[in-house]
Amino acid sequence: MLATLGSRVMVWWLLAFMASATVSAAVAPVEALRAGSDDVAPRFSTSYWVDQNPDSTLDAARAAFATDAFQPLPRWPATFGFADGVHWFHLRVQNVDHPERDWLLVVEYALLDHLDLYTVTPEGEVQVFESGDRMPFANRAVDHRHFTFPLDLPGHSTRDYFLRVRTESSVQVPLALKTRVYFLDHAQRGDMGLGVYYGVIIAMFLYSLLLYISIRDRSFLWYITYVGAFGLGQSCLNGLSFQLLLPNWPILDDQLLLFTIGLALVAMLLFTRDFLELPRRVPRLDQIMRIAIWVETSILAASFVLSYRHAISLETASVFAVAAICVLAAIIVWRQGYRPAFHYLLAWSFMLAGIVVYASVSFGLLKKTFITEYGIQIGSCIEMILLSFALAYRFQLIREENEALQREVAERLEIRVNERTAELNSALGELRVANRRLQEYSLRDGLTNVHNRRYLDEALPRAVSVAIQRQEPLCLLLIDIDHFKTINDSYGHLAGDDCLRDVADVLRQQVREADDFVARYGGEEFVVILPGASLDVARARAESLRRAVAQIRVPGDKAPIALTISVGVASLNRDARQATDDLLKRADQALYTAKQHGRNRVVVDGVAPFE
Repeated sequence: MLATLGSRVMVWWLLAFMASATVSAAVAPVEALRAGSDDVAPRFSTSYWVDQNPDSTLDAARAAFATDAFQPLPRWPATFGFADGVHWFHLRVQNVDHPERDWLLVVEYALLDHLDLYTVTPEGEVQVFESGDRMPFANRAVDHRHFTFPLDLPGHSTRDYFLRVRTESSVQVPLALKTRVYFLDHAQRGDMGLGVYYGVIIAMFLYSLLLYISIRDRSFLWYITYVGAFGLGQSCLNGLSFQLLLPNWPILDDQLLLFTIGLALVAMLLFTRDFLELPRRVPRLDQIMRIAIWVETSILAASFVLSYRHAISLETASVFAVAAICVLAAIIVWRQGYRPAFHYLLAWSFMLAGIVVYASVSFGLLKKTFITEYGIQIGSCIEMILLSFALAYRFQLIREENEALQREVAERLEIRVNERTAELNSALGELRVANRRLQEYSLRDGLTNVHNRRYLDEALPRAVSVAIQRQEPLCLLLIDIDHFKTINDSYGHLAGDDCLRDVADVLRQQVREADDFVARYGGEEFVVILPGASLDVARARAESLRRAVAQIRVPGDKAPIALTISVGVASLNRDARQATDDLLKRADQALYTAKQHGRNRVVVDGVAPFE
């Protein structure tokens, strides 16, 4: 009897579990269509499930849905980045009292490879629509640049929809339910806006092309290339290139996107380099720019052989890198007083603002309007117009500079009597510069490239005098390389020279050139002057130097040479008669104490070495 009772309990438990699963699937969130709602964002009624099987079928999705494997969307719109697997989305729609039965499910992202919509009626019938940018455009159920699926929703009817997405691009599935009348009306407005946008791009392209033909300035050539590539790239992102240019060449449309993004980035770098005159104004930054150009050119070439996902990931990351380099270069040149750089920055600010607005809409931070939806197009349109004005302004400046040069030449021709004087003045100026350079060289140690003893003898009394007048502290570090004679004897003088140079490099890197300075005191000894530093600060700086030197490994014949230093620290005594000599003497005594207590340590004057 107990066994029979146990069997009944088990049967009832299994029935309850199956019923709970059925009820769970049955009570999935429903998107209710009511009168007056023609554009619906099914945020809370859409769930998703990811199947790592690339051949995932509707049966697998329905089984997963029945077992509550589908989860609410983590964000809206549904975005998952560059993710693997097949993404399934479920949406249950009920037409409560809306008079329209002709609806459309719109996926407003044109770069998804495969999309299949399965419509499941309460009677179990299944209707399938296949789409995606890897299929010819003619296969689409609705002739539109976005993926659009027709839905038949009579009044008081309920339908289940399963959307299957598999793509190498970023998984972005911005869903919207719209009546056909509403969709056609707003699609027409959107197409008009895009028509204006591409009209501006074409006008800028032709205008700049005519200017380039007339004046042959390379900046206009790079600008033309950028405008053309950027416009074609936007047409790929908007789905227009696939719809109008390459409807029967899906793979070629993907390759066109990769090519135009890469070409636009290379052209923008070349344009920035010429427009900002980096080779003449900032040569070091120009070297970085040239490296960036070669890297972007390599990425562009690699996009023809890499997979789409790897290529688009590289180019997406490159967009941020190129933007950072270009903006940084413009800021540096603008701060140097080059006025066209301001116009360049202003143009980039509109572009970046457009990107921020578009991203905010994508993540649901801003309401979707015509301006916010097409933020990138509006921002890039203003950017191109401003860059065109900046080019014209730069050309005007160049013309004014040329006119000024011509006037200068004319004036020189009129005052030939002063030419010899000008030449003499120029020669004297060059001589003064040469003398300054020679003086600077004479104050530098030839081996270590830090200041030499002569400079120290001149600079230290001045620093002491200033500290006394201003009633400010001043500290001196006297540094000696431990066991340097042994290193010379064991490894040779060349290795000893390498040790001196490496220690000097560490000291120079650690010392602020504006306030402090380092000098070679003689042999293996160095002096560091720290104006304004208290004794505690000087001790900490000395410890930092000691630890940094301990990290040095100088290549030797048998094994790398490890280096250590001993440091004596002394602070300025304003009451001493010979303050400079007293400072050096006390630092030397502290250094001697450090040597006596085992080396590789910092000893402060007047403080016991083990404190």
